[in-house]
Amino acid sequence: MPPLSRREFLLAGAGLAGLAALGACGDDGNDNAATTGSTRSTEPAGRATFSLVVSTFTHVSGIDERLTVALLTAERTGPVAIDGPVELAIDGEPVESTVHTDGTPLPYLLVRHRFEKPGPVEVAATYKGETSEAGVTVSDPAEVEVPFPGTAMISTPSPTPANTLGVDPICTADPPCPLHDVSLDAALGERRPLAVLFSTPALCKSRFCGPVLDTVLAQREAFADRVRFLHVEIYSDRTGKTLAPTVKAYNLAAEPVLFLAGADGIVRDRLDNAFDRVETRAALERLVG
Repeated sequence: MPPLSRREFLLAGAGLAGLAALGACGDDGNDNAATTGSTRSTEPAGRATFSLVVSTFTHVSGIDERLTVALLTAERTGPVAIDGPVELAIDGEPVESTVHTDGTPLPYLLVRHRFEKPGPVEVAATYKGETSEAGVTVSDPAEVEVPFPGTAMISTPSPTPANTLGVDPICTADPPCPLHDVSLDAALGERRPLAVLFSTPALCKSRFCGPVLDTVLAQREAFADRVRFLHVEIYSDRTGKTLAPTVKAYNLAAEPVLFLAGADGIVRDRLDNAFDRVETRAALERLVG
């Protein structure tokens, strides 16, 4: 089977093919862009009036990790307003979830789960007596190139005003954010907890990249004395055709992604696609706790 193009990977991965407004960001036009080693597909079950989508990008066996799902209208034109309990199951086994809505355009349900082995997995949501299902492919950790919890961050430069690495602009937020003063490799050398957000607010094809940057910036003051915060743009320029060098080094095929690493440079958590203020704050508290 030929590898997914970047656009196919992003839209299929977010479970939103044909609806870029709620999918992951970006399309660099490169059919050979690296993937994370995990793909997903979703299909509504029966005659459910909603469609379940898995919104996290990569799922790895053998670790405790984050999985998020969202409920969209059957036509996938927008999210369902959740005003009642949602029962989630993974391969038929019920799992606990929490609803997150604080500062995200996509309300989602968060599950912390360990997939014991690679392969296909079925996620099902039952809401108001109806059930929709989504397929997830869980990857062997040996085949995943993007850092995930328990693995080391990749020490590589990121653009700064002093050394842009050919990236212009180094921040597409308006106004530019203040999280570009130190290069990623230098930040890892500081040996302090680190929060690194890969996103492109101006060039994002979803509604997530801007809000997640705002979410991270909102936490900066409370954690500034304990955590180094960085932001890395996805593209080398505003044409959105060429990935920035740091993004290539991280083998990212989808964004936004927030990496949270300890002082030892080991990833403690990875929040991708949509994440809200409540989850971000809790993840940072775990990081420094």
